[in-house]
This record gives sequence, C-alpha cells and structure tokens, in this order.
Amino acid sequence: MKKIISAILSLTLFGAAAGAYNFPEPDWGALLRERKTMETSTDFELYVEGNAESAPYYGAKLEPRAGTYLGMIAEYSEPFLPLGSYLTYVQDFGQPDLYYPANKMIGNDNVVTMVGWTVSSLDGINYDAIREVMNNLSAYNKPMFIRFANEMNCSPLGDDPDRYVQAFRNAANIVHEYPNFAVVWSPNDMGALDRPFEYYYPGDEYVDWVGISCYMTKYFTNEQNTKLVDSQYFMTGDYAWATNKIKPLMKFLSDYGIQKPVMISEGGVARYNSFGDDYTGWHEPRLRNMLWNIIMKYPQVKMINYFNNPMNGHGEHYYITDYPESVNIFKEAAANGAYLRSADAAPDFVFSPANNGETLAARDGIVKLYTLAYFANRPDVTVTYKLDGVWIHEAKNIPYICNFDINSITDGEHTLTIEAAGQSKRYQLYKRGNAMCFGKEPDLSAVQTPAPAPQDDGISVLLNGKTLSFDQPPVIAEGRTLVPLRAIFEAMAAAVDWEQDTKTATARRGRVTVEITIGDNKIYKNGTPTELDVPAQLVNDRTMVPARAVAEAFDAQVGWDGGSRTVTINY
Repeated sequence: MKKIISAILSLTLFGAAAGAYNFPEPDWGALLRERKTMETSTDFELYVEGNAESAPYYGAKLEPRAGTYLGMIAEYSEPFLPLGSYLTYVQDFGQPDLYYPANKMIGNDNVVTMVGWTVSSLDGINYDAIREVMNNLSAYNKPMFIRFANEMNCSPLGDDPDRYVQAFRNAANIVHEYPNFAVVWSPNDMGALDRPFEYYYPGDEYVDWVGISCYMTKYFTNEQNTKLVDSQYFMTGDYAWATNKIKPLMKFLSDYGIQKPVMISEGGVARYNSFGDDYTGWHEPRLRNMLWNIIMKYPQVKMINYFNNPMNGHGEHYYITDYPESVNIFKEAAANGAYLRSADAAPDFVFSPANNGETLAARDGIVKLYTLAYFANRPDVTVTYKLDGVWIHEAKNIPYICNFDINSITDGEHTLTIEAAGQSKRYQLYKRGNAMCFGKEPDLSAVQTPAPAPQDDGISVLLNGKTLSFDQPPVIAEGRTLVPLRAIFEAMAAAVDWEQDTKTATARRGRVTVEITIGDNKIYKNGTPTELDVPAQLVNDRTMVPARAVAEAFDAQVGWDGGSRTVTINY
C-alpha cells in the first residue's frame, strides 16, 4: 500500500493531468495492523516546563516561534475567554464576508482567526469570489488562516485528487497575495480509508500549515452496536484519543519529509448524543488528553480549535458549555503557560521531555513535573511519583502534575521514578541550589532567579460608571497607576493592533490614532508626542501604561479616588 500511495503522491505533487480517477483497493489487513499498532502503543514519559527556544520552528507564515494557539468557535467562546484564536466559517461562494457576531469579535479582539472555507463541489469554484472574500477579510487587519476546501478525503471534493490539487493551488496563489493570511491544507483525520489524505497534498509551495479535523467519537457513524473492527479502523470508542488520531497525519509528514507547523483545525470530544447517553466518564479523560497531551507529545502542533457548537439534530455532540466539569477542564488547560492567549503573546514555556538535558530553575522552590501516561483501554490510570524509592506524590488526572519541592532534597544525585499501570520509569536528576537537571549536572550559569510576579494592588477602574475586569490587574509603578492598554482602549470602542518587531501598540477610534512603544516615555496621538511620567512596560505579556495618558488620548476625563483606590474614566 505504501508503494501505491508513494506513486500517487508523486503524481499529485507534480501535477498529473486531471481526469477520471481509479482508486486502488487498500490492503485492509495491513491498514488494520497499522491502526492497532498506533492504538495500543504505550506513551509513558516525564515532561517538564522547558525553554521556548527548544520548540520546533519552520518559519511558516504566521507561525509563532513557540507555543500553541488555543481557540474555539467565536460566538460560543464567551465563557472561555481570553483565547488566542477564533474559529469561524465561510460557506461556498455566496458569503462574501464573516457572519455576525464572529465578525465583530474578530474585529475587536487581539486574536488570530481560523477561517474554515467550506466548499461543496469543485464544479462551483469561483476564483473572482475568492478574491472578493480575501479583500473583505483583509480589511480586518488581523492574522488569518485560510482553510480552503477542507476534509476533501471524505467528500465529493476528493473524487479526483488531481483536480482537487489544481483547484487548491489556484486558491492558494490568491491567498498568498495577502501578507496577513496563511494557507492551511486540512483533511479529515480518518476520512474514507480507501481515499488516504496523502493523495490530496498539493505540495509544499502551496501550503503554509498542515491541519486536521480531529474528533473523538464514542460510536462509529453513531451506531451504538459498533463493530470492534470499525472502532479500530476509525479510532472510535475505546480507541478515540487525540494522541492516537493524529498519528496517521504525523506519520505522513515524517514519511515524506514535510516540514510544516501543524494544527487541529477543528476538533472535539463527544459530550452527549441524541440517544441520551451519559458520556461523562468517557469524555473527561479524552478532553484532557486533547488539551494537554497533544502539545506535550507533538510540540509542532501550534493551534488547537475546539468545535464548541450546540448543534441540533442526530448524532454525537461536542458542546461543553452546559457541563461545568468540562468547562473547568478546558479553562484549566487554557491557563497553562504553553498556550498563547493573544495574537502577539509568547508562551511561558513549552513542554519538553525531562531527559532533554535542560537546566530547570525552581520557582518558589517548585519544579512542575508532568507525565504523559497512555495505556490502551486504561482511561483510569493513576501516576505515582517516587524519589529515591520513597513515595512523594500521586496524581489521578491528566496531565498528572507533581509540584516537586526541590528545597526538600539535598544537593547531588537522586532517582525519580514514575509508576502507572504496573509499569515504571526511572530518571536520574541532579540538584544544585535552586536548579535541577535530569541526566547531568545543572548549568548554574543558565539559571536566572525568576522575578517575583507583579502584585495586584487592589485598584479598580470604572469606565462610564461600569467596573472593568482584567486578566492582568492594574499596578502601581513609580507612584503612577498602570493599566492594561488593550483592555482600556477596547472598552472605549477602539481597535488595537500590536507590532511584535517594534513592540508598538496602535489604537484607532474614529479619526484618532494613538501609538505607544514599550520602553518609550512618549505616547503619540495622530503623530504628536506627549510625555509619559512612566514608560510603557510589559507585565505578564500585557502592555501596561499610565491610566491618565491612555484615557486622555481619546479625550476622556480621568479621576483618582485614593480612599477606594479607584480610577474613574468618563468619555
């Protein structure tokens, strides 16, 4: 089968003539054996919070140096904000722009956007309409990922791979005319197994990111009496784990040397079905696996978009807003420092295998340890941590976190053991002062004492009498109250953009344009500078500026009540 795929891939990569297509019959036995190997392979590995510079980087359009955007369908994302990306859609060629309220949210928020461009048929492709949509989307002045004609391997789009490839290339050439857009090629995870997604790859020149639709379903085709072999072929039921379902795609990229960042363009874990089944015990560990384990095992996955949609009708559903435990699982994962919370953010860390030799600096004496523990048909694993043979911690839920207190151990060599499902794995660690390293002595010259986190100074901000909320609270610096620039400006109905290279924020409202650069003691209003008492500065990846200067930039009145520690802004 691999020889057949290789030959066909060569045809599609180099533009074979379009025409009727005859798909070879797969070797079903070989395919089943391959699936079983993927599904039953144990993943048991210790991870740490590593340096972002260790993450793979391919230099693709809109690719972050490190970290992963976590997103959701825009109009159903409110309980989970802030997120780094929004998922939205364009339907065929009769929809020239984004629909409401996604268009408003995308225009106002500092996010990247995954635009799923659903195409029903290759017969109806209108390239003039593609350019019209691109022109409309470019007006948002936001980074966008254009996922054109996706899931071709399970729809009529895939009837003729050569014709599909040519159509995709034509569309990609148009999208690439726009600097803020990246092209995403994105098949369905399993699709029709007699139409492997390898047949449809259009070539590296036309693809910036490789995506996949990745859904964990309990029943194959919503059939409660799913046959075991169907569950194995399509990785449903007991075999439906995100770290399994992405393996065929990762194997394809490896086999053909394709160096691209990867995304789960859209995906989810079934939460309920039309039969009224309770999926709680099945759903929760798989949701954790999708949100935690994917970015541990595959750091080249740099975007995950969750399909949180309350769709009506039959089948399995992925909507989690109505389920508090699922909401909490998502929020907990979204808050981990490996996810990017805005379009211009950098990660606090990336997950790295413990044995990669990186020196780890403790924060408040703690080094966080994580274990990827996947054992086939074992969703209820408990991970035990032991130091020098003595129990120190037990974790029952993914990602099996251990807050390892290195102040409690002596300098020198120690043995850390992780145990789960009757298996164990040992790691030698070396501790020196505030640092540790697995496998070798820590490099103390590489350790910087972490700066203390900025404190919440208990300051409130009232805008036209309404209390604003912030993910980074206002702080006092050099006797001046600093507030998060974006939150204030957007609350005043201004659009805000961020230029990473110059670290400059630009806000626009009506005819007023305001610019401010990190470290600069001036703020520019329509090009005219005004001195700041305190320069703009970054605090937890948020641009913080003096409250008075920000508000007065848009002609607002600013007051300060020292007794209640409240900034009042009226405009």
